[in-house]
Amino acid sequence: MKKLITLLLAAMVMAGASAITHLPDQGVYRIKNVYSGTYVKLQNNYLADITALTYEDASPLLVWYGERDENGEALLTNLSGDGGDMIETLEFIKGLIEETLDYNNKPTWFLEEMFQLHLVPTGDPDGSVYLCVDVPEIEDWEEIRDIILEAAGGQTAVTYYISHMVPGNRHYMGIDYDGSFGYRLQAGTPEGTDIKFLMEREDLEGGYCFVKTASATAEKPYLRRVHQLNSTVDLASPHNDASAVFNLAVDGIKVNSLFVQGFEMGTLASAINGAYLALCPTNTTAEKFTYDAYALKLQLPDENVDAAAVVAAAKQALGDDSEIAAALESHSSLIKDRAAIYFVHNDQGGITITGDEGYMQYGDDGKWKLEFIDDQDNYFAPATQIEAGGKFYTTLYAAFPFTVVNAGNVVAYTVTALDDNGTPVLEAIQGTIPAATPVILECASQNDADNMLMPAAATPSGAPIFTAATPSSLNGTYFDDNTENDHNTMLTLQDGLKFAIDNTASFMPANKAWATKQVVTAITTIATDARNAEAPIYDLMGRKVVNPTHGIYIRDGKKVVY
Repeated sequence: MKKLITLLLAAMVMAGASAITHLPDQGVYRIKNVYSGTYVKLQNNYLADITALTYEDASPLLVWYGERDENGEALLTNLSGDGGDMIETLEFIKGLIEETLDYNNKPTWFLEEMFQLHLVPTGDPDGSVYLCVDVPEIEDWEEIRDIILEAAGGQTAVTYYISHMVPGNRHYMGIDYDGSFGYRLQAGTPEGTDIKFLMEREDLEGGYCFVKTASATAEKPYLRRVHQLNSTVDLASPHNDASAVFNLAVDGIKVNSLFVQGFEMGTLASAINGAYLALCPTNTTAEKFTYDAYALKLQLPDENVDAAAVVAAAKQALGDDSEIAAALESHSSLIKDRAAIYFVHNDQGGITITGDEGYMQYGDDGKWKLEFIDDQDNYFAPATQIEAGGKFYTTLYAAFPFTVVNAGNVVAYTVTALDDNGTPVLEAIQGTIPAATPVILECASQNDADNMLMPAAATPSGAPIFTAATPSSLNGTYFDDNTENDHNTMLTLQDGLKFAIDNTASFMPANKAWATKQVVTAITTIATDARNAEAPIYDLMGRKVVNPTHGIYIRDGKKVVY
């Protein structure tokens, strides 16, 4: 197999690096031979050599594999780069050989195992791996081998591969004298390291982004964070929706933080000891060798995984009525040692889960794209709702800090007080508007591109933010159904740039700000006895409270202490 199978060898190569006893996460890597110090380089669909001198010259390769066994080994299911797909090449060669053997009435049962690429951790502290092929015992191998070699007609890759196979043995991929791949029948060659490979990870970038399903059939393809910690693909466009702004922090492919609307999705993984959330690069159907689509998975620990405990942890982290928690409970058979749980787009426009075996069947429904909010195409902008004096206004309550891109077109104000007519006293905010700060935005036009806001401070806090960092007489909500719009106390921005009672809406819209009927900007005396027993009670965030505990609340427009 010298050159064509070289491709195959490269495939296995790349899948190898690991921690001491574990395989590396699936993702994009550049592969380096321990003995030579050179990297794998794909030259075209059928050639791969270990000849690249530097990381920059090496070919970035996508490594994907199935579930690991009890020894930490796995089988490659995808090994591809811009030069081709090595697994598909193996399958093509296997198919040709199978046709030849069928024609000659020879058995073919051994081909499946013979063309599977194993990823095996060496156990060394450097995290290196072996790339292996197992060849079972085959009766009349010499005759079968000669038939295949004759049909190959001197084709280098097939000839090398078949002539070096010794039935009943595991074959290790190593580096030959000419920089191409070769076989070893056992570990521990004279050089000692020429069959060991290191996988050097190509890290993902983090930052603020929109998350979009790769499915071509999704009418509303963008994820957003809705109430009760459910994520649904229900946006046609994310530009005007603050609940679609995700803050991603990654280490390689491991997700340290996926923060949206005051919620840290990473809490699901942290609630399960030894688990982690990961974004694994994968190929799109249309752009086969680009890495702009990802699988989102929960990787479970190697041992002692208890399905009931995982479901309980998910409910605690995400909420009892979370769609994801419910999916884990209804698919508990997927929860086991070393398993990966993939989050995929379903036919109802929401999210469901699947395991390793089912993931590939979802196709692009199991792949997600990240659109980073950093240019003229991907941005966040407020949807203005009120016109007054030739300007356009709206309120905003966002879980992330942001800056105004066009300061000549957009001004952010905090409200320091309301007069008796509901007219706000405005104070412009200079620089970055802090997270969880209810503001009024004044825009010179209704064109989204003119009103762009850019999220700031790319590293998320890792915890929900509920307290405004800038003093304001307004309150805010992240969700359109968690703050009941009580017509007796809640004032929203109305025509004429005033806050007034809104008798048309049952709930406060998501990411909007409101004022209470009587706004107190400085507390000098707190009434403890003026409590209308019939009036609803609200906390300082404006959320209705049924059973108040010790603290300060709002009742009948007044601050009261319980």
